[in-house]
Amino acid sequence: MLALGPLTNVGAALEAPPALVEYTEMIYVMGSAVDVYGSSVSDENTIAEWNIYCDPHAARIVFESGALITLVLLDATIDVPVTPEIVAQLEAEKSTPEAEFVAALLANNAELIASRNYYFWDPLAAVVMSDPRLVTLTPRDVPVIDIPSAPDDGRSKPVAIGSEMLVATAQDGDALEAALISGWNSLNADVR
Repeated sequence: MLALGPLTNVGAALEAPPALVEYTEMIYVMGSAVDVYGSSVSDENTIAEWNIYCDPHAARIVFESGALITLVLLDATIDVPVTPEIVAQLEAEKSTPEAEFVAALLANNAELIASRNYYFWDPLAAVVMSDPRLVTLTPRDVPVIDIPSAPDDGRSKPVAIGSEMLVATAQDGDALEAALISGWNSLNADVR
């Protein structure tokens, strides 16, 4: 299972009978900021990451469910910014409607990309799901603070009392970019 947003529906599914956790091989979650600042989700909370902040209760349910989880942190994605160079490479190599769509999407965000504040958040999680060898996976305890109105509600803290999961770090940016471009250029081939 690949979760690219708040974990509301995943948490509900894990709590509902039958026990989905028993039938889930791995949940890949793009979310949390552990060793870096979060998404500045509000003036009061600058340390939580958006996907976890939106529903910390559901995130806690998922993290504590007993399911095997690979967590692709904001920490990992900030090392892989979308650059003008990869946009130019995709533009030059696009060969499918999907690659053309992504190239157009990125071209429409040229100003944000030039600022180096746009990252491969969700695509990194999808790539990790398809090929975990592109990152280093380290077991870590990652609890979610689930205290409404607390200044750090939705934060994931790196302490030894949380649920252990695999945390993606140390990715190879060049290999990730190559995997993304290859994936976007081969999507249509799988459908035909």
